[in-house]
Amino acid sequence: MSDSRQMIVAWANYFAGKTNKFVYSEGNDRMSAIGQWPIAYPIHADCSAFVTLCYWLAGAGDPNGQGFDHEGYTGTLLGHGTHITVDQLQPGDAVVYGPGEGEHTALVVQVTHGQHGTDILTVSHGGPTGQSPIYCWVNKPIAHPGLNYPVDGRQPQTFLRFTTAQIGTVHSIPVA
Repeated sequence: MSDSRQMIVAWANYFAGKTNKFVYSEGNDRMSAIGQWPIAYPIHADCSAFVTLCYWLAGAGDPNGQGFDHEGYTGTLLGHGTHITVDQLQPGDAVVYGPGEGEHTALVVQVTHGQHGTDILTVSHGGPTGQSPIYCWVNKPIAHPGLNYPVDGRQPQTFLRFTTAQIGTVHSIPVA
């Protein structure tokens, strides 16, 4: 069985900066793009639906553990994912900001472990600047100070890993 981690990250990177293709929604339509191929734009999604969509497009399992039933939210991601440390973090994992069931989630696309700390770059839909999906640092970068993306330093930060084995159809990223 193949691993979908690289494709999850590729889809998140593809969507970064494509704000005209997304409408932030916490309504009943927020997971409506899951199961639709080709994708119909604009995509209506909130932060957890964005993470779920990237997993579906990459052929991975539902990070909510619900079989892509158009349900799930940041709390189900927290309940289904394996909690990991910063040292274990890899692209394709997720971060949840805030206490309890969380306030926001984003998909990790780059991790740089260095002697002075770890730089973590995400693609965040509905992040701190109101634009989405965008690149956003989890912390102020040490090794990448020239990449001037916003920082979402909300606490606490919970890092999650989901099964990335390819179990479904891998959808190809459109060629520009």
